[in-house]
Amino acid sequence: MEDADLVRRLRRLRRTVDLLQTDLRYGQVNDKLLAEIESHMEQGIATEPRCASLTTLVDAVRESTLTPRPELLADTIRAGERLRDAIEALSVRLS
Repeated sequence: MEDADLVRRLRRLRRTVDLLQTDLRYGQVNDKLLAEIESHMEQGIATEPRCASLTTLVDAVRESTLTPRPELLADTIRAGERLRDAIEALSVRLS
């Protein structure tokens, strides 16, 4: 995948993660946004060797939402922040 295409896909993924973060801060787990994150990954990001570390971070976000309890919400928010930061770092490196 070309750098420009990958950066564009990463930006879309980051926007989706940002929307999820907003919902989480309001105490809501948005399953549609989680599915959209999965869709972004399946459309090429997950198979890109330069994005291998993102797969683990996406898994961490998904796993932290499997048991939606208020006391685990902070863990989900932190997992989302780590994912967002990794996406941003990768985007900067590719730009």
